[in-house]
Amino acid sequence: MLGPEHEFSINDENFNPLPISDQIIRKIRGRIANEAVIGRVIIGKELQKHVIELKPVKPFEELSEFEEVMQEGVEELLSVMDGCKLLGLGMHPLLKLENAKVWDHRDRKIYEAYDRIFNIKQHGWLNIQSFQLNISYSSEREAVELHNKLRILIPYIAAIASASPICEGMPYYIDTRLNFYRINQKEIPLICNDVIPEKIASLREYRKILERIYEELRKRDAHVLCREWVNSRGVIVRFSRKCLEIKVMDEQECIKSDVALTAFIRAILRAEIEELPREKLIEKLDSAIRSGTAELKSELKELFRKAKENADDEEKKYLKIVKLRIKEGSLGESILMNMGDISRKEIIGVCEELSKCLERNEVYV
Repeated sequence: MLGPEHEFSINDENFNPLPISDQIIRKIRGRIANEAVIGRVIIGKELQKHVIELKPVKPFEELSEFEEVMQEGVEELLSVMDGCKLLGLGMHPLLKLENAKVWDHRDRKIYEAYDRIFNIKQHGWLNIQSFQLNISYSSEREAVELHNKLRILIPYIAAIASASPICEGMPYYIDTRLNFYRINQKEIPLICNDVIPEKIASLREYRKILERIYEELRKRDAHVLCREWVNSRGVIVRFSRKCLEIKVMDEQECIKSDVALTAFIRAILRAEIEELPREKLIEKLDSAIRSGTAELKSELKELFRKAKENADDEEKKYLKIVKLRIKEGSLGESILMNMGDISRKEIIGVCEELSKCLERNEVYV
């Protein structure tokens, strides 16, 4: 089963981010709440009030259903937004931190605790959007196997999904989101662990890691954060959902591209994957953050070959998008290649194109 979570920024016609997620939820539900149901999707809040989340009411078995339902959700959300525009990417390219607003309704105690310990007034908190994918497991053995495979794949998934090349109107890393994400909780390094989790032999071992994180939080009187979701590595176990959650991907330009990433991940998980030392994984993740696919082409092509060999017919249809991203560069790389001078006018023009991609479910080229 597949459970996607998409995060999009809310914008005016000039792509100024609008902190109105609470107003949108109130319009749908009739009152301010953490989430509201519209059709077959759930509209939810995030830490930042200019970001809104979409996730399905029920997880999916088929990729075609995933695409159909989530695109329907995008369209229904747009229909209640009074002309505001949605934008994907891993970060808002124009957001100034001083203009970001934090969710100030229910659950604000969680954000207050985060702020007290880590200072959330930074890009790794207030300017961050991701495509998170939940993949179910049926047994402890399967959970451990999936976890250990995914930890090796993290740098490569990040490279293909990198889509945050501009920060505060200036070019930065191809995956600027991950650059800030991996240091946003540096006061307790164990929480993010340089994004790459340890290899585990059992779920008991994983729970011990969680308990070590909780111990550090309790020392700082942050009991409210002692939950399974506080683990911020690139893949985590969600016992409450009986799934693994992949957290390393930038949100893409449209639902179809997110489905393509899902197809690649699901197919490559059926293949044999070579173990790599943790230091090598961190080195390759650094490369993905810095330059997307550029320095990992040969390895990505080999992984794609294995994914295609293990893909079913439906997955193969979507893998064409991943093949293009590996060959011609990730979304972040393409954005920079397609821009002239990095000016506000140029950025707004690209945002307009990307917003239309999301609305029409078209891949950006």
